[in-house]
Amino acid sequence: MDIEKVILLSVIRHGEQADIEELSGLVEALGYRVVDSVVQRRRSFDPSTYAGKGKIEELKKLAEEKDASLIVAYHNLSPSQVRNIERITGLKVRDRTEIILDIFAERARTKEAKIQVELAKCYHQLSRLRGKGKELSRLGGGIGTRGPGETILETESRAIRQRVHFLKREIEKYSKRRSLFTERRKRSGLVTVAVAGYTNVGKSTLVRRLTGEEVFIKDIPFATLDTRTGRIFLKSINKKVLITDTVGFIKDIPHELIASFKATLQEVTNSNIVVVVYDITSSNLESESDAVENILKEIGASEKPRITVFNKIDLVEGDEETFRLIVAGRVKRCENPVFLSAKTGEGVGRFLKKIEEMIKNLSF
Repeated sequence: MDIEKVILLSVIRHGEQADIEELSGLVEALGYRVVDSVVQRRRSFDPSTYAGKGKIEELKKLAEEKDASLIVAYHNLSPSQVRNIERITGLKVRDRTEIILDIFAERARTKEAKIQVELAKCYHQLSRLRGKGKELSRLGGGIGTRGPGETILETESRAIRQRVHFLKREIEKYSKRRSLFTERRKRSGLVTVAVAGYTNVGKSTLVRRLTGEEVFIKDIPFATLDTRTGRIFLKSINKKVLITDTVGFIKDIPHELIASFKATLQEVTNSNIVVVVYDITSSNLESESDAVENILKEIGASEKPRITVFNKIDLVEGDEETFRLIVAGRVKRCENPVFLSAKTGEGVGRFLKKIEEMIKNLSF
């Protein structure tokens, strides 16, 4: 089977950044092949074609040269923008949010994760329906509608909202179950540590290194969607500690995903300590730090006691002073920094000592 060839499209407004390299990684995670990218700087998005008709005409010629069949835009596109770009280029058009939703759908393994992904897709469909206007404004009528006066837009919107209501009830069941587990842990005196951070920074590798649990690990975005918890015993302070791996964050994360995964992200909010993991080799530490802080704030976990882990030091030459210079000023909040390699185990002992110190200062 031929691999679909993709051209990436991004409009960068004044003062903004668009990570084309990251978008390329997301697209390739779905099995597509990125053959080129088009970036345009302008004051604002073109309301009809996102990048302006002239740039879209250029993109059409480039696609013909590269034999591309799909355009993926960095920003969310309105239904009319998608329709106009497709009409001019003759190509299929998708945006970054749809790509991320597809990755989540592909990675979901448990029933809870599948429900959360479906809910996110429903939210996205509702936002798209609102922009379809004339297409769906004609009258419906027939089985499933509320009489001849109901438009197709109203019919489809009602069906999706009913599905959203059902999915939210299902997620609430998991949320209540998780709350019961949390209360049980508190009563038993267990310390809970949530490992959070940007996607693909080595969180799952760290959890497996610490707990020995079989956690799925792969060098791809969002390899882990389901929370996995393992247990360790810290002999020096006579404490059992639960370490939980959580879903990775990403900048400009679709709001639909935060809304639907809030129940899972409760693991971070309810933990005693949050371990925020970064990839020390990343060239985008600043923007990744901003994304992490924004999401932690949105889920109510920004003020939790934390350890900041810089992973993958096995890929960087130097000592701890070198590592500190590499990250200096690039991470918004750098509390209790620890430098380690989850892959080789270097620095993990220092990390465990840091957890012990923090537990001693916690009040239960």
